[in-house]
Amino acid sequence: MRILHLTDHYPPVMGGIEAHVTGLAHRQALSGDSVTVLTSTPRTAEGETSPDTGPVRVIRTRSLREGLRTDVEDFDLVHAHVSVVAPFTAPMVGVLARRGVPTVVTVHSLWSGMGPVPTWAAALTGMRRAPVVWTAVSSVAASELRRRLPGGPPVHVIPNAVEAPPRLFTPPPSDGGVQLVSTMRVAHRKRPLDLLRIFERVRDAARVPVSLTIVGDGPLRGRVERLAGRMDLGHYIRVTGRLAPARVLDELARSDVYVAPAVLESFGLAALEARGVGLPVVGRLGTGLADFIEDGRDGLLCANDTEMAAALVRLVDDVALRRRMSEHNRTVEHGMSWTHSLDTHERIYSLSRGVRLEAVLET
Repeated sequence: MRILHLTDHYPPVMGGIEAHVTGLAHRQALSGDSVTVLTSTPRTAEGETSPDTGPVRVIRTRSLREGLRTDVEDFDLVHAHVSVVAPFTAPMVGVLARRGVPTVVTVHSLWSGMGPVPTWAAALTGMRRAPVVWTAVSSVAASELRRRLPGGPPVHVIPNAVEAPPRLFTPPPSDGGVQLVSTMRVAHRKRPLDLLRIFERVRDAARVPVSLTIVGDGPLRGRVERLAGRMDLGHYIRVTGRLAPARVLDELARSDVYVAPAVLESFGLAALEARGVGLPVVGRLGTGLADFIEDGRDGLLCANDTEMAAALVRLVDDVALRRRMSEHNRTVEHGMSWTHSLDTHERIYSLSRGVRLEAVLET
């Protein structure tokens, strides 16, 4: 199959969408598909340069007008990936879907958390009424998206996937205390400053020493480090900066509990990775984490920051509970493998061909 992925978000910028699209396109190409990524992300961004080598063809366009020159006859299917607002991808969907190519749209964000902005943007670009198959990355994202679309069409779930082998064993309790970890793009949406305030409550209430590692980088890194200093937490908080995937897994493997403070978390790719390695996950109710974290089994889900701090204190102080969850996550597969994801994509792609045929017959 000749597949065209459309996305505003692609490396060298890194985040959940970027990681998923990169992994999906690469694996589809290795399985025998001809895969092209069309993106508005420049080859050099945020101090990094993408090599653009390998089995996936990457086209980086400088303008929407340039992107609209794409010949859809070169592709059997278009798969568009959108967040809250997609100034490049959304208008492309509105045009390309009407040119006759089967089109799938995957929404990677929670639209309800941004007021009317996503709905307006989708309507203005023509994406909202285009003949496409709509998908989202989690049950909660699909439910919210369904309410935003005219006529309430089906919204299918295509969950993200990770390759995160479980660690060989759960580390025994250490005299150095309990290590919390969070992987994120250090930006407002992921709430790193709120995480510091939660961590302060945990340190004040826990009976054993506790520290926090934030794996990642982003525009708020300087503010996070300065706030940690003002809160007299500098000796207990470490921000690693951007790490290679293997080093991220190393950080997870040597940690005890994963913290996911984001409220607008449509899926939680980093949390799934931590769960796969074998860490209990503490996150928020009403997010995509509920698709793979069962409260009390894989981790603890909380309604607010106060509950999150209390849940973390509980896991820090209760060695038996922490170890039980760790061993469960380490030994029981979460089911969101790339094999399952590729099979789901194939099924949705088949549906999109049917939607395209219906649209043609109606004209």
